[in-house]
Formats: sequence, structure tokens, C-alpha cells
Amino acid sequence: MMCYTRPTQKDLLMMPKNKDKELQDIYNKIFEESVKHMKKYETQMVAGTLMAIAIRLYKTSLSDDGFHDMLQTVLDSEDIIRPYKDKETMH
Repeated sequence: MMCYTRPTQKDLLMMPKNKDKELQDIYNKIFEESVKHMKKYETQMVAGTLMAIAIRLYKTSLSDDGFHDMLQTVLDSEDIIRPYKDKETMH
């Protein structure tokens, strides 16, 4: 389940073929917009806002079990989430 990291090759392989390009496209667009917002607002404000929106979208679109599983996936991913390499790129 993808939560808040750039789609990996494994994620893209699991995605139906007609959706992998779509996923990469929306990721790139939202990331670009986020970088623009970080020029005006603190990074944590932008990240927190994106997280709040994402969690509400998941809560709206998933079953209770699916929502719980998604949150657990986020928690279980703590050690494998990597920061962006170039923090300057984000500002």
C-alpha cells in the first residue's frame, strides 16, 4: 500500500499497467506543487497538511479494516522511509 513515499519499482509492478503512469504523473504534480508551497511555508506545515488530507481521503475511501491496515503500513514503514537526498531541491 502506498502512503507517502515516491512509488517504488515494486509498487509500480503491483499497480495495474494502465495505472502506473497515472500514479507517477500525479506524484510528480503534487510534489511540484508542494515544493512551491515550501517557498512560502515551513516544510512541516506543508507535510502536515498533505498528511491530514491524505488520511482523510483514506478514511473516506477505505473500509474500517482497510484504513487500519493503511495506518499500520505507515507505522511499519518508519525504518524504510528515506529522506529526500537534496534538501536544497525542496526549497
